[in-house]
Amino acid sequence: MSSRTPFGQPANHQVIIDLTGDNENETENIAPGTNAINQLKEDAISEAPLAATLTHRMPVLPTKRKSLASSEQSDASDSDVPHKFLHRVPRVSHAHPTTPTPPPMPKSQSQFSVVIPSPTSTQKRLNAVAERNAIKGTNEQIFPIDAEERRVAQAAYPKSRAPIDRRSTPLSFISKTNKPLNLSPTTSKQHLTDIRANLEKKLGQINGPPVTTAVQSPKLLAKLADNFEFTNDYIDRPGVVRVQKEYNYGCACVGSCDTSSCGCLDQEKDSEDRIVPYGISSADPKLIVASREFLSRKAMIMECNSLCGCNGKGCWNHVVQKGRTVQLQIFDAGSRGFGLRSPDPIVTGQFIDRYLGEVITKDEADDRENLTEGSHNQSYLFSLDWYVDDDDSEEQMNVIDGRKFGSVTRFINHSCNPNCKIIPVQTTSHADNKVYTLAFFALRDIPAGTELTFDYNPVSEESDDSDDSDNSSEDGMGRKKLEPEAVRCLCGETNCRGQLWPNKRKSQNTKP
Repeated sequence: MSSRTPFGQPANHQVIIDLTGDNENETENIAPGTNAINQLKEDAISEAPLAATLTHRMPVLPTKRKSLASSEQSDASDSDVPHKFLHRVPRVSHAHPTTPTPPPMPKSQSQFSVVIPSPTSTQKRLNAVAERNAIKGTNEQIFPIDAEERRVAQAAYPKSRAPIDRRSTPLSFISKTNKPLNLSPTTSKQHLTDIRANLEKKLGQINGPPVTTAVQSPKLLAKLADNFEFTNDYIDRPGVVRVQKEYNYGCACVGSCDTSSCGCLDQEKDSEDRIVPYGISSADPKLIVASREFLSRKAMIMECNSLCGCNGKGCWNHVVQKGRTVQLQIFDAGSRGFGLRSPDPIVTGQFIDRYLGEVITKDEADDRENLTEGSHNQSYLFSLDWYVDDDDSEEQMNVIDGRKFGSVTRFINHSCNPNCKIIPVQTTSHADNKVYTLAFFALRDIPAGTELTFDYNPVSEESDDSDDSDNSSEDGMGRKKLEPEAVRCLCGETNCRGQLWPNKRKSQNTKP
């Protein structure tokens, strides 16, 4: 590069603009002893056959640069200017078209030479492919422009739809001949028939004499059939631990058990006498029932089992384990929901049926009770609290839940003047004080078709004198006031307490 133009003097520059895009080091192939500028000049002339002269006043058409041989024969004064490139004088010919050489520009003006490169072989190939395929812009199959919109649409919430009554919507099927088969919608009569058939199937799985229904309301029938399953035994849930069979025991009686010495019978307090729960019915000599004396006291029945010397099955102390002997019927009790009755007459002390359901822990029962609190739903929880005597044992007790699974006794309603009583019974395992049987016995003769009832919150006369176990207090007129959160009693008896308990589960409350 020559020295800079002194300040104040006109500039005389000639600049080469190379558009070929070559990045190679141009000084690598310069021969030793050769002027670097001249070598670069020769390389530029040989690699860029096209050139154009541009000025700040008027454009100059591009011409071919002068070859190296011609430049050597040029005027000596031209060789003194290393950055100046001379141009050929074009010839006017059809075979070799040329462009007239512009007049020489004054030295005071700046002169630029622009090299317009020819396309490389790779560029020519790409241009040919582009012209053949007529590619315009981005290929939408490879780079879809609506990809973001489709992704957002897939992640959006579905549009709300109006509820559909599928029971009244006609079904349309396509046959093999592609002809639609329009079927008429299911009628209410057919729907009711299906519900009854489903309910009868469930009732038919219950052991013992037949259990029927006398419910006409389709809504109640659907509730009865779709939201409950009958079971013939307890269903143990996680957390419930049973006593191992090795710890079970029985009496040493041979043949028929002796009422005065059977080891399965509890002893009277401060006496050697045995508490005998069963006796022969005065109405039917073939029927063994709970004695009137036993029905009036608080005690647990210890029945003989398979480990006893009598083998249990042929013993008189083997009643609950033989199962139900009366027919039962579920009916519509009006404001009290479902009710239970028997088409057969029931005598005093006769065993009716067991209370069954899911056996759960107290913690699980508390959680289930909290979920239904304030919903005015009837509670089906029954605490197994016969052996509970302190807070520690209460935390370890189990609870029976008959809401989803249970026997037909779950439909027995409450009454302040009940005709049935629930009694704890030990059957197959005398050593287990966490799980035992809850059995219903008749307190008096019950005519056929009479509703069966029992006291959800039994209270003894002693407890009535000592405290208000029914969670009520008296007003200024001597009448008992009702708790605002208590469950209302709808039994309609003359001695009705008006309420049951303030949102609590059923409890035996019959400990001696």
